[in-house]
This record gives sequence, C-alpha cells and structure tokens, in this order.
Amino acid sequence: MVKKGLISVLVLACFVAAPRPAMALMAGCASDLLDCYTRAANIDSFWYRTAAGLDCELDFADCARQRLIGA
Repeated sequence: MVKKGLISVLVLACFVAAPRPAMALMAGCASDLLDCYTRAANIDSFWYRTAAGLDCELDFADCARQRLIGA
C-alpha cells in the first residue's frame, strides 16, 4: 500500500515537471479522472464514495504512468 502511494507521488511529481508536449498526452487522463470523480460523487455511502475517489486517483496515476513511461 505504501509502495503504491510512493509511486503515485512520483508519477504526479513527473506530471508537474513534464514539458508541455507531455501535458497534451495527459489530457485524456485528466478528463477520465474528472468523469470518474463525477461517478464517485453520485455514490450515497461515505465510505464507498471515498474508496471510489481513491480508486479514481490510482487509475489516474496508472494512466499517467502509461502515457509518460509506456506499458
């Protein structure tokens, strides 16, 4: 769990430091993240909504990693 968190932080740090062409590649990941947050916000249970939001962030980190580094 901690390892995934560190990887997510590293990917997000790369996202911030990425040059502008890489930012264009991330546009799809960002729109997917917003759509995922919208779906998570519609969940009634606090804990399930929170878990869904965290899942969205992990999916975003995975998408960013795949776009920046590759499969």
